[in-house]
Amino acid sequence: MIDRARRQIGLFTALLLTVSTVIIGLIIYTMTIDKKKSIATLKLIGAPDRTIVGLIVQQALAMGVISFLVGAALINAGQNFFPRRVVLEPTDAAILFGVVLVVCLLASALGVRTALKIDPASALAG
Repeated sequence: MIDRARRQIGLFTALLLTVSTVIIGLIIYTMTIDKKKSIATLKLIGAPDRTIVGLIVQQALAMGVISFLVGAALINAGQNFFPRRVVLEPTDAAILFGVVLVVCLLASALGVRTALKIDPASALAG
């Protein structure tokens, strides 16, 4: 009985991580498309691809860290209002934070790929 519940929670967690990765990836992709002209301008003035990749990855990691902090604050604020008490241990929180960082790095890959394909000459187009 316990093993079945553990597997169900594991499947639910995997689905949530997959959906979160897709959502963060789409947000980063959309933000990259919105900044297409700025990225092209950076490329035109000679900024290395490493700098552009760093900006997109930083944006994704900032989203993940802020989301984690807000989520942790909500968990701590509302833990006494539920019928069953679920405790988030510090080691579990640290592992979850690591997973959030990995998910954000994976999700930023689509935005990075898009940014690297942008032609610098498009900055000059009206």
